[in-house]
Amino acid sequence: MISTRDELADREGERPATAHAPAAAPAPLNTSSTAPVRFDATEEESKRIQALAGSTKGWVRLARLLMHQPHLAVHAAKTALRGANAGLRADHTLSWLIHVDTVRQVIPNGGMGATWGGLDTFMGLVAKHVSRSAHALELGCGGGRVTRHIRPLVGTLVANDVSERILAEARAATTDLAPIDFRVTYGLGDDLRDQEFDAVIGHELLMQFDFDELLRFCSNIRRSLKPGGLFIASVYTFDDSGEIAQHMGMIRDHGAGARSPFRVHRMPRRTYEDIFEACGFDIVEAQRSRPEEYQAKKTPHTNFVLRRRVEA
Repeated sequence: MISTRDELADREGERPATAHAPAAAPAPLNTSSTAPVRFDATEEESKRIQALAGSTKGWVRLARLLMHQPHLAVHAAKTALRGANAGLRADHTLSWLIHVDTVRQVIPNGGMGATWGGLDTFMGLVAKHVSRSAHALELGCGGGRVTRHIRPLVGTLVANDVSERILAEARAATTDLAPIDFRVTYGLGDDLRDQEFDAVIGHELLMQFDFDELLRFCSNIRRSLKPGGLFIASVYTFDDSGEIAQHMGMIRDHGAGARSPFRVHRMPRRTYEDIFEACGFDIVEAQRSRPEEYQAKKTPHTNFVLRRRVEA
């Protein structure tokens, strides 16, 4: 952070005092020779500022700032490094490939999802509710770990993810199964076709979206389902105050998301239920995974079976 003294030195063209000369006293902000700082803009000025910002690339504006205030260069470099790290985590393709590379340092033949858990309860709900003749979609199939469990339970299966590189992992892991239609997906389900599927299945996926993204994604999923079709999804929820306190402790100890290669959002169970209902789903069943389904200590998933509401 830059001190007020530094800011004043920039404005007045001063330089820091040397060891042989005393520092000059900083000029006050408001003097008879200096116009007071103004914190309001006219409508015309606001329009000119917006037009200038919209017509100039961000890096050009940054370069101009650094030219006038070179002491900000170190701060800008640190910000760029933090942004690059955040970008790696936010890019799903890179984050997953970084994750699987880390896994393979320990498990040479490990695939995407090798560290996941909580699948028994989830797949039990799929087997219970989804017809064996269903045309189903698996959202975010990753390296094909869950795909291997889903494929024998449905008639036909489409599996999607955000890049061909990730889908190559899934193809290699499912060569011994009945045919699967692998598709690259873009956006928040905007590319899903209307009323194509009897069932949509997504394990450990929805937590990667924030509130507004989740509303859009779930609305698109509903659109892709035939009337009465099922959406089966797992999320991490806060079901009681103790779980929130535990999560707060993890943030204090390790920093928010510090141990995850990709972002993970968690919300109270009631919030997820409200989102699903607002997007046109009825909740058929909700079941928590059991702690013993996980290799490592982990908060169990909450697994939802949702039905596309048939409008009257």
